[in-house]
Amino acid sequence: MIEDILKKRTNISFFREDKIPDKKIIEDILQKAHLLTPHKNNFFQYDIEVYGPEYDEDKKYATLATVCSDVKNMYRKSENPKDFIELEKIYEKWLWFHKNKVKSYSDKEFEKMRKSINQHHFNQQIRAPYLLVYSKKTDDIITNSQKESSYFKRGRLEKVFDVKSLINNNMWLVQAGMHGIITSMLAVEKGLDASFCKCFFYNTHIHSNILRKVKVKDNDIAFTLGIGYGDKEMMKYQSYVEKPLLEEIVKWVWK
Repeated sequence: MIEDILKKRTNISFFREDKIPDKKIIEDILQKAHLLTPHKNNFFQYDIEVYGPEYDEDKKYATLATVCSDVKNMYRKSENPKDFIELEKIYEKWLWFHKNKVKSYSDKEFEKMRKSINQHHFNQQIRAPYLLVYSKKTDDIITNSQKESSYFKRGRLEKVFDVKSLINNNMWLVQAGMHGIITSMLAVEKGLDASFCKCFFYNTHIHSNILRKVKVKDNDIAFTLGIGYGDKEMMKYQSYVEKPLLEEIVKWVWK
């Protein structure tokens, strides 16, 4: 049932390193998501880059760029390479604690870890075996196959639609979000886990090709979606922000 799939999907930080999904499974998920996700007038205004297990080094430096703490803004603005040498050491220490000492909030080692690394935290889901990066399409949104259609060749497409205006609106964010959640559901249906991330930045000193598109404009990447097998032995982080009440969000309109 769809409800069961949605209940099972949850954001996790850690994926198993010893069990990697077959590439064909991911390809099948993406094929189905491509066919099942609705897009207004079939204009796809976003790109998805898929980074497989072979890109773990790139993912490591992208993970450094997810640092969450009171000093994260310092790293975002820093031009000092020594800051990022130190950040990498902190990350390795953070990772070591999780692999060897810390499995839950209740562990005595948890607060010890937090103090020893000055409250730094990282979004490890970026290092999922398969990482999907959803970004804004900045070139022609009419694809080559669409240009081969009779509708396009007859000039109807360009007569009916103002294609240039589509590049500059925010519909791509809506489309990416819809594709992302459908992809995550298809992944869970196949026994995988799927975890989103939006907290990241770009800095030359921890360059990663994965995040290159936010070098100029922060919002040119909507989010990333990591897919793999969740590591149940590792700590699961949670949000302390309470979900609002239904009636605070859903407003029935009555006559």
